[in-house]
Amino acid sequence: MLVLAGVFFFLPYLAFSLFLPDSGMAEASAANEGDMDAIAAIVMEFYAEFWWALLLLALIQSVGALASLAVLGDNARPTVGDAIRRGVSLLPTQLGAQIVAALAIFAPIVLASGIGAATGSAAITGLLTLLGLPVVIYIVVKFSLSSPAIAIDQTRNPLKALTRSWGLTKGNSLRLFFFFLLLIVAFLVASTVLNLLIGLALALLGEELQLIGLAISGALINAIFSVVAYAVLASVHHHLGGKAIATVPRAGGEE
Repeated sequence: MLVLAGVFFFLPYLAFSLFLPDSGMAEASAANEGDMDAIAAIVMEFYAEFWWALLLLALIQSVGALASLAVLGDNARPTVGDAIRRGVSLLPTQLGAQIVAALAIFAPIVLASGIGAATGSAAITGLLTLLGLPVVIYIVVKFSLSSPAIAIDQTRNPLKALTRSWGLTKGNSLRLFFFFLLLIVAFLVASTVLNLLIGLALALLGEELQLIGLAISGALINAIFSVVAYAVLASVHHHLGGKAIATVPRAGGEE
């Protein structure tokens, strides 16, 4: 896992942070504080210019996600090389499942916004969009185990992977939502505190060294969170009906 975390999560994130030309997004956003249209234009300009780098980073980390899940969740214990090859071969399935899931996730919001816009009332649009959020969250939770279904069960059909995830989460959606929410909150709090402390410590070394240090710490936090997240998903997949985990014999012949 250290090898996979370093190759697929730490190094690509670090390279993205260090070598991508500075777009000036932070400074421009600060200068246009309160002007949402200007900020949105700055963000869109950044994505339009560097979409290829974002896509490359997403593809690399997707392969890493599948390889990590294979190592963490497959009782056959594939080697690092086997896990990476599995990640590469299953990448098209992963991308297909993500596209279908994204369409399903955003459909309620788009539908609610469209109905609200048809009424011509901003209040109704906002209310319908707000009512659509629980549906979006529900769909996200139901599809949360699609990656383990692909990497561990080696399901090569995106729709079957999504169906597998939907079935595994049946009857546990609410508990999974709160479980995932607690993990996300814990990560946000921990990463915010660490970034603050590291930023204050590096501020004494000068601006250039501070930027490099923050990039390294950000990449490290990204790698740690990724490993923990995929370990959790692999464990949940096993617990909710994945491949049986080997039992440990007890005294007296019981297991």
